[in-house]
Amino acid sequence: MLEQLSIDHPSYLRKDASESTVMAPPTNQNPADSSAKQSLEAGLAALKQQDYPTAIALLESVTQTAANQPSGIRAQMGLVAAYKATGNVKEAIALCSSLAKSPNTQVKTWAERALKELTPPRPPKPPANKPKSAETPPETGFVAFDAGTKSPKKSLGSDRPSADKKTGFLPLDPVVEPENAKSKPISPPPPPPTQPIRPTSEGGHGGTAPTETAPDTEISSENSSASPTDIPGVASPDTYQLTWREAGRAKSPRPLKPLKLLEFRLQAVASAIALFFLARFVLQFLLTNTNSLLVQLYIFTRLPIFAPIQLFYRDPTPFVQMVFGLLLASSPWLIDALLKLFCGIETLRGSVLSKHSKEASRVLRSFCTKQNMPVPVLKLLPLNVPVAFSYGCLPRFARIAVSRGLLEQLTDDEIATIFARELGHISHLDFAPMSLALLVIQIPYLIYWQVAHWQERLCDLMTIEFLRSAVKFVAAAISATSYGIYKLFRWPMLWLSRRRVYFSDRTAAEITGNPNGLTRALGKIAIGIADNIEQQKQTSFFLESFDLLLPVGVGQAVTLGSAALHAPLEQILLWDVSNRERNWLTVNRAHPLLGERLKLLALYAQFWQLETELDLANAGVQEQPRKGKLSLFKSILEFKDSKLFLQGAPFFGIPMSLAIVGVLWLIGGIFSRTSIWQLDWLWGDRSILWGCLPIGFSIGTLMRINYFFPDITPRETASPSLPEILSNPDSLPLDAEPVRLEGQLLGRSGMNNWLGQDLILQTATGLVRLHHVSRFGYIGSLWPFLFKETTRPSDLIGTSVVATGWLRRGATVAIDLESLRSQGGRVSDSGHPIWSAILAFAAAFWGAYIIIQGPR
Repeated sequence: MLEQLSIDHPSYLRKDASESTVMAPPTNQNPADSSAKQSLEAGLAALKQQDYPTAIALLESVTQTAANQPSGIRAQMGLVAAYKATGNVKEAIALCSSLAKSPNTQVKTWAERALKELTPPRPPKPPANKPKSAETPPETGFVAFDAGTKSPKKSLGSDRPSADKKTGFLPLDPVVEPENAKSKPISPPPPPPTQPIRPTSEGGHGGTAPTETAPDTEISSENSSASPTDIPGVASPDTYQLTWREAGRAKSPRPLKPLKLLEFRLQAVASAIALFFLARFVLQFLLTNTNSLLVQLYIFTRLPIFAPIQLFYRDPTPFVQMVFGLLLASSPWLIDALLKLFCGIETLRGSVLSKHSKEASRVLRSFCTKQNMPVPVLKLLPLNVPVAFSYGCLPRFARIAVSRGLLEQLTDDEIATIFARELGHISHLDFAPMSLALLVIQIPYLIYWQVAHWQERLCDLMTIEFLRSAVKFVAAAISATSYGIYKLFRWPMLWLSRRRVYFSDRTAAEITGNPNGLTRALGKIAIGIADNIEQQKQTSFFLESFDLLLPVGVGQAVTLGSAALHAPLEQILLWDVSNRERNWLTVNRAHPLLGERLKLLALYAQFWQLETELDLANAGVQEQPRKGKLSLFKSILEFKDSKLFLQGAPFFGIPMSLAIVGVLWLIGGIFSRTSIWQLDWLWGDRSILWGCLPIGFSIGTLMRINYFFPDITPRETASPSLPEILSNPDSLPLDAEPVRLEGQLLGRSGMNNWLGQDLILQTATGLVRLHHVSRFGYIGSLWPFLFKETTRPSDLIGTSVVATGWLRRGATVAIDLESLRSQGGRVSDSGHPIWSAILAFAAAFWGAYIIIQGPR
């Protein structure tokens, strides 16, 4: 709950670690500005210690040197509190009157409220039709943030604030929970170690006992928290505290419409078949190219050791069929062995489960009895991160694995909803193809992980530098190729992975009658995953490799889970439920949008006439479409002018090129009927078809490159907080905002991160993923010494950095880097625009080459 702030203790004025992160100062700072900044900090510190004469002297010096700057405004606001504390109300009123004339509406609003407090109405009488609230201090009724103006039950679909014209980021309005609402306070995680630690309130993630929270009538210097911005009115990540309403559950829920499981299961089988053919193609490609490389080496060296392997010339289809069959049949025991080897999994006894959630034990027994299937084997992962997943080949061999963190951080009913989700996966039979896919993608992922790991150990034992370089060269190539194959193998299963989540969420709500409990559980899992990444300073191999099976995607949890501790969930999930193009932007994600899932759960709660845990049921309601159908030509023109067309221009260029091919074939067909034979070769020429495909991709890429990578200038570069980034419901990846954020760089170290697989910027308001591409491409990332480029982003892991680049707001939030600069002056440059242009021209040349070669 947002604390009620008074000008007696202007906690929103204190400089905080979050300000140094979000509002990054320029590198070439003016000495006068630096002096004013130091005086401001000293004055606010004196004000906090109630040393009012010193505070007034210091703050007055700041107002004289930087009156119209943000620091000057902060100093004037501090002087108002100091003047009032010393009884100099006349000076305080004069200063507030000056601030009330500010062109900034938020500063103006603050000053007007302060004036109301400093100049009580005449004659003094209580406001009409407005009884005094027990939460409002009797003497200091001024509230620095307008926390009481918004009802927590207000629909998010109306009265939406407008985005800032310069940055495109929405201001955040603080939200206050109902006075009588039960809540579980969750304290924000500490800021990066390189910055000052700010005080946190008591409480932990997912506490088991609900507590009543009420604002203090007076803010002491110990618990005075800060706003990360220089302007009041923006939601403060330090004053905001995540609380849960503890909305109820349905005792006798009405049944929902039956699911179409037959169609879903057929699509699951089709996904597994697509994975089989992709794996066969990749294996054949690797075997063929390995033999081609060996042939070239044999010709060059004439050594028998490089003779091609005859087995690699055979058709790999029977081998892939046998491997897939064995993996599917033995998936329960193979996954058990993997988890035992790398995580130390153990059996979860029923008594231990009953200790944490008696309802979960009842749900397991009753549902399995009703479905006439055996109770799944329960497994316990000794991990602090809250996760759960199911795996196996048949219901009789099914397993449900939960982590110790999930049992400790979730309440009784929330644990039961997660178990109900996994029972839904087992009853729908989608857990079998997902278990098969998990084992298939584990093969390249384990190669990537273990090659990088053992390369480091092997190089430590070598003393000859040439051998060490050779080992690194080969290991980097194998590790990077394996990681690329791992990413490729995920694609056939992405649709099934998203689809099955909707089904299991619905089944869990039906089994338990508790969609609100599942809402809280999913939110706490996302927060727990983000907290685990902050604590471990990297994304663990377990989280990345098992992402397909987890209740919440790791990519979503990184940003949403960390931002949930600094702003209301309804605000940071607004994009998920209201952006019109959101469904197109999830095609490369393994999980549907979290906001979309929680909105459906809110609709289930409304259907059962329950209070909703989050106000998402009516959020994202789109405007009614215009009456009458548009013509096809007009629809195409409107789509051509939309952002979505530019966003997907490289891919939409491919069907456009097919239309061009059709026109060329038509021209060739017409001239083949006449005496003009010079153009009849166009008719039916397949080389034109295949050549125009990459040319269309090239044209589309060049069309959007200027929109995708606008120029970055210091004046236009924004430094938004993470809640501000997430609160803009209309942004697309195409709306690339130049940003400059400061924080600590997290991620895996060593060869595991040479391609930038795990780069995360930890700011004071949350975590943001970073995308990096070397100016010399993947070769420059793997072997930078070839180009005299010595700094990889992974070399800066654990240090404080300034990240400059283009913000992408899609299904997840990420920054395409232009540069990473450490405090020590080390710089790692990125080349996203360069390689987009290179890719476009390479595709164009490839298409032209195909057309010139002609049909074969």
